[in-house]
Amino acid sequence: MKKTSVGLEVEFFTINSEGKLVEKADELLKILRENKRIGYHMKEEISHSVIEMGATPKRKVRATAVNFLKNLQKMVEITEENDIYLVPLGCYPAKSNHRLRKKHWYDSQEFLLGKKNFAKEIRMCGFHFHYSLPQGIVGKKTESIKPLRKSYAKDVFLNQYNFAIAMDPVCITLGQSSPFYEGEYIGKDCRALLYRDMAVEGKFEGAYHAELSLIGSLPNYQFTLEDIRWNSARRKNVYLDMLKKREFPIKELATVPELKFMWGPLRVNKIGTLEYRGIDMNHPEYLFGAAAVFKLALEEIKNQELQVLPSDIGIKEPFKIEDGIVYVPPFSTVKSMELLSGMYGLDNSEVHNYCKKLYDFLKKNNSKKINTKMYDIVRKILDKKKTLSDEILDMIKKNGYTPENVPDDFLRYIASYQAKKLGEGVKKSLKLYSSLY
Repeated sequence: MKKTSVGLEVEFFTINSEGKLVEKADELLKILRENKRIGYHMKEEISHSVIEMGATPKRKVRATAVNFLKNLQKMVEITEENDIYLVPLGCYPAKSNHRLRKKHWYDSQEFLLGKKNFAKEIRMCGFHFHYSLPQGIVGKKTESIKPLRKSYAKDVFLNQYNFAIAMDPVCITLGQSSPFYEGEYIGKDCRALLYRDMAVEGKFEGAYHAELSLIGSLPNYQFTLEDIRWNSARRKNVYLDMLKKREFPIKELATVPELKFMWGPLRVNKIGTLEYRGIDMNHPEYLFGAAAVFKLALEEIKNQELQVLPSDIGIKEPFKIEDGIVYVPPFSTVKSMELLSGMYGLDNSEVHNYCKKLYDFLKKNNSKKINTKMYDIVRKILDKKKTLSDEILDMIKKNGYTPENVPDDFLRYIASYQAKKLGEGVKKSLKLYSSLY
């Protein structure tokens, strides 16, 4: 087992000082790349109104956070000097127009899923957290999962993979920041609700991956590496077959690594990481609190050699440990919790209890006495039952509106308000995480 490292990717909407979405990503990239340290971590994204930033992987979340925040602090200064602001939300809340970048990869998705449906994809920003896999899981040359029969590292990974699936509803809840999509209130996490394969009659019925759940939904528990490898190959084959039947050119896509065809909240990445993609973009405190929880949980699975077992026991007592076994709920329960998390968040007692059970698991099983300051935000969220989505909804009510009837100009104000808070949050988090060394 090699020592693990963690990395991240974040996506921001670009707006002007009035909160209006603007196509400034290319302009920003040009300016930011003049600073080599920051420019190295910048990428274009699917829309001309979205920009992506990464971070150098480190062994500890706090080390990754400090380096990332130093770059982000400088980035915020540069963008605001140019009257551009970065929105740390999962969905831009007001009505908007987004222009798709022209790439064969994006064109194939739009062609297969339809322009109206694909419009959801380009209106969302997420936080992707990377946790390095044990050596030998992914081949460096093939960029695919290697066949392994007997391997201690493989057994650890499978338990971590299944625990990550069980944690998904908690992660959705802790990081939710998108109660509005195109001016409409759908639930506490519009991004999760609209992007995955869920549906609620009379509320929303056309989730982005409703017809392609194999590629875009939360994966089921897996107990062999071969099944994960087989499913990754199957996703690519299904995707290419669907395009081929509709006479879309697939020659260029045939060389794309099969692991890239998983767009759901959890995937094995071709670079050799377990990538969790289920959290809304948010302010640093929320993002790194959730990341610290995620990393600590997976480390405890490894350090204590815990076996993760989906069981009926996990329905009433999720994350219970007994004789080296962690009991998690059946997948059907996790899927049910996924929907409740996205719709109601901590207003739902089942969701609140589920989140608290995971927090208690971490509190009791911190075997190496890791400093928990980074996930103090989690305790505050659970105590107050307030996520960023809840804070946004409170702000709306204080101004005399209901979630179902908010003027577009006020939603633009929310985007502007959150963007202008970003710099303050970066300074606060940087000060806290730097003090933990």
